[in-house]
Amino acid sequence: MRLICIADVHDAPSRLWFLEGRSADLMVIAGDLHNDGTPDTAVRVLDQLSRFPQMKLIIPGNMDPRTFAEDLWRSHGLIPIHRSTFVIGKVGFVGMGGMVARNPKRIGDPARYYHSDEDLYRTLTDLLRSIRDLDRRVVVVHQPPRGVRDRLYNGELSGSSGLRRVIEELQPDLVICGHIHEDRGASNLGGTLVVNVGEARMGYAALIDLDDLDVEWLTAE
Repeated sequence: MRLICIADVHDAPSRLWFLEGRSADLMVIAGDLHNDGTPDTAVRVLDQLSRFPQMKLIIPGNMDPRTFAEDLWRSHGLIPIHRSTFVIGKVGFVGMGGMVARNPKRIGDPARYYHSDEDLYRTLTDLLRSIRDLDRRVVVVHQPPRGVRDRLYNGELSGSSGLRRVIEELQPDLVICGHIHEDRGASNLGGTLVVNVGEARMGYAALIDLDDLDVEWLTAE
């Protein structure tokens, strides 16, 4: 199974042309398809995505409006997997969108997908255990795990410690993420491959073969 993986489109549909004609079974969108905005502005990028024939799994990022994103995605044929699972054949996908709020007062914000590290840990642990008998287990998140593909330009690490704990304890095969635009790349954490697919708005994406966990980097250059 081959996956086209993107994140951080930020309502820039014209930047997706480089994905046309790519052979893949699924498209996985790891958050920030939008850049706040309104349903009218959001529809433009959804119309562009409709040109790609693959089934599309998606989780929200921190910039996807909680007030309308998931309903709008469903109406355009995308499959949201925030806090849920999706199984195709012997492959299971689990999703947790948004990001850990540095200020705990932001948790519960009706306009944004914010949560705590503990919430993320409990949610993904339960979801992964529900698909533990499948051949491949894939986690789709927006924010990377702490210490893996999460380094900001200033050197600060900005990932989720709860996600790192999930990976260390349950060792899913693959984690697909984005959010930290400047740390695109793939790294291993134990037996788990973590892929920060990069910022699609800048012409970056990844093509991942689930059989051998091979990553091909796609660019608009």
